[in-house]
Amino acid sequence: MESFSEMLQATYFDNTLWQYVLFLGTVVASIIVGRIFYYICKTQLRKLAAKSKTKLDDYLIDIIEEPLVLLIVSVGVWVGAMFLTLNAAGVKFFDNVVLVLLAMTVTWFFIRLIDMLVNVYVKPLVEKSESKLDDQVLPIIRKSTKTVIVILAAIVVLSNLGYDILSVLAGLGIGGLALALAAQDAVKNIIGGISIFWDKPFQIDDYIEISGKSGTVAEVGIRSTRLRTVGGTTVVLPNSQVANSVLENYSTRTARRMTLTIGLTYDTDADKMEQAIGIIEETIKKVDGTNHDDIMIRFVNFGAYSLDLEVVYWITDMSNWKMIIHQINMGIKRNLDAAKVDMAFPTETHYVVKG
Repeated sequence: MESFSEMLQATYFDNTLWQYVLFLGTVVASIIVGRIFYYICKTQLRKLAAKSKTKLDDYLIDIIEEPLVLLIVSVGVWVGAMFLTLNAAGVKFFDNVVLVLLAMTVTWFFIRLIDMLVNVYVKPLVEKSESKLDDQVLPIIRKSTKTVIVILAAIVVLSNLGYDILSVLAGLGIGGLALALAAQDAVKNIIGGISIFWDKPFQIDDYIEISGKSGTVAEVGIRSTRLRTVGGTTVVLPNSQVANSVLENYSTRTARRMTLTIGLTYDTDADKMEQAIGIIEETIKKVDGTNHDDIMIRFVNFGAYSLDLEVVYWITDMSNWKMIIHQINMGIKRNLDAAKVDMAFPTETHYVVKG
C-alpha cells in the first residue's frame, strides 16, 4: 500500500503521477458525462419536445446536442489542467487547446444552426418556387456560408494563438501575388454565378443561346454553366462569360414568329394562286400549336424564277416548335401537290430565232 502511495507521488516533469491521474480522470469523466448528456438528448429530451405544441424545442435540441458534448469535454480539459503544476509554456499550451476546442464548439453550433434555418425556413420556400434554379442555388449558398464561418473561426483562432494574419498574408510576397492572379478568373466566375442566381436570366431546362452556343440549361454551378446541345453534347461556359454576354432565352417567349417563302411557277394564274393561298392557310390552321387568328399570306414578289408568296404565322407551343414546322411544311407540300399547284425551281427559257 505504501509502495502504491509512493508510486503515485513519484514526480515526472514537475507533476506527480497522481496529478496526471486526476487530469486524465477529469478528461475521461467529461467525455462520459458528454455521452450521457447526448443519450439523454436523443431519448428523453426528444420525447418531451415531441409532446410540446411548438417545434422550436425540437430544433434547439438538434442544434445543441452534439456541440454541447464538445463543450463539456472542453470544460473537462480546462478543469483537468488545474490539477497540473504548469510553467508558463504549459499554461499557454492548455489555454490554446481549450481555445481551439471552444472555437470548434462555436463553429459546429453555427453550422448546425444554418442547417436548421435552411431546412425549416428556406427549403420550404424553394420547394414552393416553380424555378428549378433555386434548387441548385440553395446547396451552394449553404456550403458557401459554412465555408465562410469556418474561415472566420480559423482566423480568430490563429489570431488568438499569436499569429499575425496580415503579416502572414503580406509575407507571401510574390507567391501571394501569383496566387491572387491565378484566382482572378475563379473569383470572376464566382461573382458571375452570384449574378446569375440573383438576376435569374434563365431557369433550368430553358433553351438559350449565348456566345454562339445554344442548348438547354442542364446545370448552373458556382463556377460554370452547362448547356446540353441538340446533338447531345455538353457545353461548359464560365459564369463570368455568361454574366457579361448577350443572352437570348427562347423559352421565355410565348410564341415564335415563322416566315416562309413559297414560289409558284409563272404559269400559275391568279385564280390558282388564290386557291394556293387558301390551301396554305387551312393547312396551318389544322396543325395544333399555332395561332389560327394571326396568319398572313401575301403575294409579295415577281421573282426571277417564281411568283413568291410570303407566309407568316405564329407557333404558340414552344416545347414542340420544330415538329410543328415539319407538320406544316409537309401539309403544304402534300395539299399543293393534290391541288396541282406547281412550286417553282430555277429555270431558263431559251428562244431560238430561225433565220
